[in-house]
Amino acid sequence: MKPLPELAPIRWLALVTGALTVHGQMAWDVGGMGGAATSVFAFPVNQAIPDGDLSGLANTQTLPASSAPIRSVAVTLVLTPLGEGGFTGDLYATLAHDGGGYSVLLNRPGKHPGRPFGYSDDVAVNVTLADDAEADIHHYRLTLTGSEVLPLTSALTGRWQPDGRPVDPLLVTASDLRDATLASFTGVNQAGNWTLFVADVSGGGEYQLDSWSLAVTVIPEPGGVLGALALGALGWVMLQRRRERRRPPLRAPTPR
Repeated sequence: MKPLPELAPIRWLALVTGALTVHGQMAWDVGGMGGAATSVFAFPVNQAIPDGDLSGLANTQTLPASSAPIRSVAVTLVLTPLGEGGFTGDLYATLAHDGGGYSVLLNRPGKHPGRPFGYSDDVAVNVTLADDAEADIHHYRLTLTGSEVLPLTSALTGRWQPDGRPVDPLLVTASDLRDATLASFTGVNQAGNWTLFVADVSGGGEYQLDSWSLAVTVIPEPGGVLGALALGALGWVMLQRRRERRRPPLRAPTPR
């Protein structure tokens, strides 16, 4: 095995720390060694959403400052049909933060030119909207039943991508561009006012907003992890140098 080259300790430290920095950065980016922290904030509301009224219901909550900028946001909505029930295709919901960011969470699920009122499901709703979910909530019937026309027979639950279509709910279609996602909050601090807006935009049937919650994950700071790795690298270099000093010097061979 070829011996390692003779390098000054500071060069060994630079090489080892550089390699550790690369691996540490990769772990930080995927939320591993960087220790990404998620805080959950829950807000009970228990208010009826005005039926067939674009003015809707707004609920504003104030969050404290976070230790780092936002990496991702997930929103949970809990709604219950009232009286004779509501229709999920009537629902429109958005989330806004006064520090920056705007997302369309629901925009009349199922609405397209052949179904102008959206889905007619009269079911309870308990869903989490997150950009990393697998399916668009606008097509939840297709995902759950394999058909756009088969109604749900139980509550709408699970984890879904937000609708993301920043279009007038009276005009929205499934083909509209989805660029109002929760990614709009990435990079801002959670401090400030967060406003959930929910409307029932078509008359007939009614829902109540029972509660909503925010799960905020902040960008982890790599300084602590990488600093510890660098100290470990420095300790390794110093140990190697001590061993070198303790090793007896090589003697020239005695001529025969």
